[in-house]
Amino acid sequence: MDLSQLITTQPPSPLDSQRRLNIVFATAELAPYSKTGGLADVAASLPKAWAKRGHNVVVITPLYGHLDPAQMRLSRRLEALEVPRKSKNHSKLEAPLWETRMDHGVRVIFVQADEYFKRDGLYGDGNTPFEDNDQRFAFFSRAVVEFARTYALDVDVLHCNDWHTALAPLYARHYYEEEFAHTELALTIHNLAYQGTFDADRFDVTGLPKKYASAAEVLDGEGRVNFLKSGIQYADILTTVSRGYSEEIQTPEGGNGLHEVLAARADSLHGILNGADYSVWSPDADRVIPVKYDIERLNGKRQNKAALQHQLKLPVRPTLPLVGLITRLTEQKGIDILVPAVRSLLSELEDERAGFQLVVLGDGERRFHEELKELSADFPKRVVFFEGYSDEMAHRVQAGSDILVVPSRFEPCGLTQIYAMRYGTVPVVHATGGLRDTITDLRTDPETGTGFVFDDHNPEALAGALERAVATYRNYRKWRPLMVRAMEQDFSWKQSARQYEDLFLAQRSARAAE
Repeated sequence: MDLSQLITTQPPSPLDSQRRLNIVFATAELAPYSKTGGLADVAASLPKAWAKRGHNVVVITPLYGHLDPAQMRLSRRLEALEVPRKSKNHSKLEAPLWETRMDHGVRVIFVQADEYFKRDGLYGDGNTPFEDNDQRFAFFSRAVVEFARTYALDVDVLHCNDWHTALAPLYARHYYEEEFAHTELALTIHNLAYQGTFDADRFDVTGLPKKYASAAEVLDGEGRVNFLKSGIQYADILTTVSRGYSEEIQTPEGGNGLHEVLAARADSLHGILNGADYSVWSPDADRVIPVKYDIERLNGKRQNKAALQHQLKLPVRPTLPLVGLITRLTEQKGIDILVPAVRSLLSELEDERAGFQLVVLGDGERRFHEELKELSADFPKRVVFFEGYSDEMAHRVQAGSDILVVPSRFEPCGLTQIYAMRYGTVPVVHATGGLRDTITDLRTDPETGTGFVFDDHNPEALAGALERAVATYRNYRKWRPLMVRAMEQDFSWKQSARQYEDLFLAQRSARAAE
């Protein structure tokens, strides 16, 4: 079998042949096939942006239990991938490969390994992580390396993402140093809070030599095996998903125990903002919202709002701002400050025409489910909690809300506020990471402001920002220009894809000069 077929895309756009790259993009999540967060959206969008620029791109991801190759009409490769689980050639597992295509000729390869991935859930059963997650993703990291090294074409960039594939750079450098001598090993940190840490006695599942069992490159400060730390040490290029977050993770407050390791590699760490796929997330192209609209047809947004209020059984009140929240229900996402902030604001209302309505779409920690249910029960005409995640509902909330609140304690990039702006849904965000990088506060700059930003992470600061947003909403002369400025922002992947490209080429040039 000519494996070069796996990496050949459609005829490239005009691009200097010296700049054209062969890229393997390894990810544990890929929308719409598997998703728990923003990684899946990035994995679905960034490779397409590269391919559109003329690069040869293939995405590799697990075949999870909920994915049916027959139903998805996947093509099975003639040869299975042989993946060693110990040393270089021992305890091999044959993993069938399945293939499909995305836009712009990007090939997607699904790795089938039923003992690791044929089960309900990506990382756990919904409440508890799988006990063998270390073994599952050590295997997948090794599979990524074995896949990359079997190309007939040289792989210029092996791009890994988060802890699930972070062992791949170490496997590549330890077992196949010469074969990957001209391959740039890149690792993107999407969220440093998730590092893939496991008890030291689980080291053997990595299949690595014993010398690494006590190596500082692999173990964290508490003696646990840390997949992400190993990737940070062995990758040639480190990126994260916003400039602000790249700075924050080098501090004791934001580094989650890895700030010194990251600071030591500051020269190799780059913040590149995630982009938005406007073929999916734009009101003039959205396939699931009731009424399409754009800047010239803003009445369509009012129609979407009325439809959403009706669907949620809220009073259909065009003069009452509708606030949306689309998120995982965790402390990181600021639910602990949102509930008391909303309760305090709604409890003070004396006029039914004042204040706002709130719709929350999300799933997560049980305590936050209960708090939101109680909030909606106490304010049935004001608050709706849509339990669970629905992609269709996420689009409808973006299109129908006037304001999107993102109260995250920390946020590497954040995509919901980027999507919201394209829908004319004005963001209220905490000043952290990518939220700070993407939203300009109206009070700071009335001429260019695109939303409302609060600095202190507490209920009072959030309540103050919401009050400012609601007050501005009631002044249409201020609100409409604010909506229009937000909709005019361009966070497409075009610029970010070019930044990655420049980074990869600069690293290649530096290696050639050594």
